[in-house]
Amino acid sequence: MGIKLAKSLKLQNDKLWSLDYSHGLLATGSTDRKIKIINVTNAPRGQVSLMDVLDDTVHKKAIRCVAWRPHSNLLAAGSFDSTVSIWTREDDLEEEEDDDEGEGTTNSLEMDLLAIIEGHENEVKGIAWSHDGALLSSCSRDKSVWIWETDQDGEEYECISVLQEHSQDVKHVVWHPELPLLASSSYDDTIRLWKDYDDDWECAAVLNGHEGTVWCSDFEKGKNGESIRLCSGSDDSTVRVWRYIDDDEDGQQEWICEAILPKVHDRQIYSVSWSTNGLIASTGSDGTLAVYKEVSNGDDEHDWEVIAKQELCHGVYEANIVKWIDINGNMMLATGGDDGCVNLWNWTD
Repeated sequence: MGIKLAKSLKLQNDKLWSLDYSHGLLATGSTDRKIKIINVTNAPRGQVSLMDVLDDTVHKKAIRCVAWRPHSNLLAAGSFDSTVSIWTREDDLEEEEDDDEGEGTTNSLEMDLLAIIEGHENEVKGIAWSHDGALLSSCSRDKSVWIWETDQDGEEYECISVLQEHSQDVKHVVWHPELPLLASSSYDDTIRLWKDYDDDWECAAVLNGHEGTVWCSDFEKGKNGESIRLCSGSDDSTVRVWRYIDDDEDGQQEWICEAILPKVHDRQIYSVSWSTNGLIASTGSDGTLAVYKEVSNGDDEHDWEVIAKQELCHGVYEANIVKWIDINGNMMLATGGDDGCVNLWNWTD
């Protein structure tokens, strides 16, 4: 098992904070206010192409987060100017033959601004779409999480809930891949789980245990709701796995910290990603990219082990984001760092 660099792309002129992948397209967001769209269909062979650079006059400050809407052509971007922008693209891609440098598919794709969402009082730190694309969540330095309802075309947005139970800056939000369950991570050292109680979104659980800011979390995938687990990364340099146990009679959820993964990082963990085949990846301030696998130790019990590690995955720079991406059955890792680069890593198991 191992990680091997397939392609390093110097995309931004400043820190690259966020990326998201959908149907061959990788979107990135940066301190330089630019959002770029990359065709990575042939990334396993090291072939990529820049498709579009979105209008960088729409946002007045850094782009902190980007997220593709499931089953659609919409992209959301959250900014330190306290707004969220919604962009749309056409379906058609015009493929051409590979050039001499092997940069792969090129096209004339253009993305247009569809909507601007306002409401937060401070920087938007995270955004995420629900599994069906009907809801968009956003979180902010203003200590709140907002849930927006949208139409099929993604043109209109109505705030249906403002969640204000975190006591500090909310860093990240993520939806369960199959259920209407939202997790938010905060500077207050907690993760909160939110669910709909009779058309009113409320906190269902508070996960305590991290001894520092929780920067990120990600749900386990591919379980069809049979079991619910969440991994998280923190300032305390640990990755933890949490398991949902049951609901009590008041509808509150019981969760336990099921595991603390083997220690790899010695500084803040900024990003975690749980793949569809059960692997967890993490990265952060120390620039290390790590991959963990759950293994049986007998008697129906399991441990986690580190199966791959890449130090200084962005050289001397901090790594801010990691995502598993599945390109036509090829599992890869995408990372973004303070060097303004996206690095694409081939994964072998």
